[in-house]
Amino acid sequence: MPKLKRFPGCRVAIYPRDHRPPHVHVEFRDGDRCTVEIETLLVTGMVRPAAKLKTPLAWIAANRKRLLAKWKEIVR
Repeated sequence: MPKLKRFPGCRVAIYPRDHRPPHVHVEFRDGDRCTVEIETLLVTGMVRPAAKLKTPLAWIAANRKRLLAKWKEIVR
């Protein structure tokens, strides 16, 4: 699983052989996890409090083009 970015308390990753639509996984040290669609920023899964998703979500939004290219490279 390629880790794309680490933040205090969480990481953003893409899994090989994953499914469409293109998305990333956000995994927190406390066990919370969710997926975020790269193009729409739709969040699937539960993260509480939702505010802890603010920083990774902003990074995903700012890096959509790069993440989409990386997703296409990793997921074949």
